Amino acid sequence: MTSYSVHFVVALVLSSAIPLIFRNPLKKRLIAFLIAPVILYLLFYNFDYGLLGGPVPFLISYLGAVFSSCIALLAVSLHTVPMRSESAHASKIQFVLSFVFVYVCLCIIFALPWAVDIFPLSNVEAILFTIFSGTNAGAENFVVTSLVQKVVVPASGTFAFILALHVILFFVQSRKQVCYEVRLWRFKVGLNRMALVVLVPYACILFLVVPGIVSSAPFRAFFQQPIDSKFYREYYVHPDSVQIQSHDETRNLIVIFLESMETNFSKHTPEIADLEKSSLNFAPGGENVSGTTWTIAGITGKLCGIPLNMPMGIDEHHGKLPTYLPYAKCLMDVLADKGYNQLYAQGSSGDFTQKRTFWTDHGNVGIHDIEYYRSVGKIPEKYNVFWGFEDRKLYGLAKEELDSLARQGKPFAFYMLTVDTHQPFGYLDDSCKIALKNIDFEVKDDNRYPAALRCASMQLASFVEWIKQQPWSSNTVISVMGDHATPMLSNKAGVAPSDSVYWTNFIINSAVDAGGENRRERSYSSLDMFPTLLESMGFELDGRSIGLGRSLYADKPTLLEIYGKPVLDSLLRERSIQYDYFIMGK
Repeated sequence: MTSYSVHFVVALVLSSAIPLIFRNPLKKRLIAFLIAPVILYLLFYNFDYGLLGGPVPFLISYLGAVFSSCIALLAVSLHTVPMRSESAHASKIQFVLSFVFVYVCLCIIFALPWAVDIFPLSNVEAILFTIFSGTNAGAENFVVTSLVQKVVVPASGTFAFILALHVILFFVQSRKQVCYEVRLWRFKVGLNRMALVVLVPYACILFLVVPGIVSSAPFRAFFQQPIDSKFYREYYVHPDSVQIQSHDETRNLIVIFLESMETNFSKHTPEIADLEKSSLNFAPGGENVSGTTWTIAGITGKLCGIPLNMPMGIDEHHGKLPTYLPYAKCLMDVLADKGYNQLYAQGSSGDFTQKRTFWTDHGNVGIHDIEYYRSVGKIPEKYNVFWGFEDRKLYGLAKEELDSLARQGKPFAFYMLTVDTHQPFGYLDDSCKIALKNIDFEVKDDNRYPAALRCASMQLASFVEWIKQQPWSSNTVISVMGDHATPMLSNKAGVAPSDSVYWTNFIINSAVDAGGENRRERSYSSLDMFPTLLESMGFELDGRSIGLGRSLYADKPTLLEIYGKPVLDSLLRERSIQYDYFIMGK
């Protein structure tokens, strides 16, 4: 049982105990004793809050216990009093203002769980980076649609229901010439104002999530003055200082970034698990470290060997990110120098978090996104589902791209990013639903994300099988990686909250002789994939290190093995003159 669950159970007990200390009649106290924990569970149990970290989720549970107990006692303390005459003008003003507050509270109440579900609120770095990176094309359709479905519609529906109850109550009270009110100790309120009494404190308690999120942000690191980092001086290996050579012909590279894919999902992804077992894999999988915990940051860490940190406090950028570490040297730059043709493909907009800038700034990699495929007639102009177009179409287009690259007679590197397993519940197209039905997988509300995982697993296996049948496959390395791990999605896939989560990582057809051992136990992060991918292609690295990464084929310890996650995270967050060089070149 997680600490969040333990605290919530204690809060349930507390909510039952509180009614017993009041002087209400015993029967009413016993009823409140029974219904208070039910109210607490229905209104306040949201396991995703427990994944945000810090004391706020526990505070919400205990305040919720007090609140639920009071509501339960009020519910059993209904009284009638003679109707009093009031100013019609005052009544109208109060009516309008009270229901404005009711609607605002309802929007807050529905918006907070929606925001926790949609956005990685436990990862403030990702949110701030997305905001400050400028153009976020591609996200609007998905976010607005889910906002309407999960916030506007239920808030409006609930408001209409409350308004209808209020009208009914008005007519009942007018006919009987009485007013209904509830009393608790010296507090009393008319039943017609109970919506405010309930919703305002409820919304305020839930709103505690916001300062809890903000307090978890590493603001000190964002705005601190740069230091001369001993960490970077000792461990960062500039690619230009490394002799990268090969004695034999190097291989082509295909890198498949699977959105939020984790080794922890193996029971839902049997096809991926089978591929992993038959390939070279580094168990138990990669770990999230600071600056690599969202998509573009995970990709940057894997291909550049450095984290993607917020360059706040740099006056030249005014909080914006016009380029992605232009003075850093990444895998794409190395391969461009080696004469590789390179292409990146994804089913969403390349402008979201400026991925287009990242790929063009490093190795001048071509980027084929939804705008490109629309422009060449591969995707209808108005077509848009989820984040752009579904992975089934992306895999089909990837086959065409690979055939085209192979025909050019030069070594190539092809990168692609899937999206159908993105939070909050992934995406299932019609072909996925049919495929799942064929294997007797019944899609329900409580297994939507496992269904998306299973479909992603089948699609990847089919794509890898297609690659293996191509004439150029024997000289091609396939790297399959989760872009990062997402604890909130792990919960939806049935992973125990206490379990450590690891992103998927295995390599097919590596040029490195594994000596018959497919599984290698290492503790590593995204930073270690830069040298590992180069060695997988047949390149030899002097020192077997590049960037902050250490080749997973070598016996050298990774930074995660040297420092452990907490210390490494703090070191990676530090603002340093060495890291500022990657941004400004000085």
